[in-house]
Amino acid sequence: MLKAEKIIRETIREHNLIDKGDHIVIGLSGGPDSVCLFHVLLGMSDEMDLTIHPVHVNHRFRPGAAEADQEYVENLSERFGLTPYVFTVNCNALASELGMTSEEAGRKARYDAFFLVADKVASELGGPGRVKIAVGHNANDQAETVLFRILRGTGMDGIAGMAYSREESRGESGTFPVIRPLLDVWRGDVEAYCEANGLEPVTDHTNNEETYARNKIRLDLIPFIEEKYNSNLQEGLVRMAKIAAADKDYFWEETARAYEQLKAQTPDADDFSDAADIAALDWRGLADCHEALRHRILLKAFGEIGLTKDITAERLEAADRIILGSVGGKTVEFPHGYTLSVGKGVVILRG
Repeated sequence: MLKAEKIIRETIREHNLIDKGDHIVIGLSGGPDSVCLFHVLLGMSDEMDLTIHPVHVNHRFRPGAAEADQEYVENLSERFGLTPYVFTVNCNALASELGMTSEEAGRKARYDAFFLVADKVASELGGPGRVKIAVGHNANDQAETVLFRILRGTGMDGIAGMAYSREESRGESGTFPVIRPLLDVWRGDVEAYCEANGLEPVTDHTNNEETYARNKIRLDLIPFIEEKYNSNLQEGLVRMAKIAAADKDYFWEETARAYEQLKAQTPDADDFSDAADIAALDWRGLADCHEALRHRILLKAFGEIGLTKDITAERLEAADRIILGSVGGKTVEFPHGYTLSVGKGVVILRG
């Protein structure tokens, strides 16, 4: 058994990523990572009674080459008796329409496609319980992600990098586990696996262009640091991510317990009658919490009423000031129309 396959199987077992009888919706770009993962999961399909659903997205970034990638995926899938779900999305137009980078638009197009297929499969099965979405991020990708987040300024959760498994939802689609069985495998082992099995994956030449920040980190910054300061940089980043992930899990477990203890009744008041979503927390108990725990409790509370992103450290610090009574104001504005206010012994979060 080749090293990549051995590690993938160990990762799946250690993190309980796949159960017998699962339906796996896999992103199949045609590149080495997705092809390696696709091939390994196919090899496990009989013993674990897996059903594989390959999904390919043609982003139309590289005319001609993109169509060649699609053809490769179609031929590879057919070779193993499968028909891929293929989506064609003009990601440059999507980026312009939504005011995002083309890289962000590409990711959105991929995950939208994954969830559409996962929804379809789940509806045919009568529920989402046996459907998982597999993506091909490897250990090098994890190192790049952690370094990228450090450069942008992140907290512990950011340093934890990408999770092996995470429940995600998208738009009107259901909630499905997104799993990363390749996360412990280094790129060199992925390429060795593909070569040994004659898979001949395609090469996306834009990965070698310094167009995106992630590419610059991979092509310039990591090699520079490895040459000048630490030849084991990527191993160190991955090790740090695993340590931070363990700390992150512990903190969120403590947060869930504290949140249940601090939940309070929403006051009956006309001021709150127009709010679609409200959460209330005991003011004194929240004020007595350590800052790190208090911030996570607020994140969880906002998440419960629908605000799951774009909450900055600056907004949490502003919330601290009124919770701890160091400023006269009683309301803090949060993103997307959400607010936090203090009154009558409770902290009120509403959307």
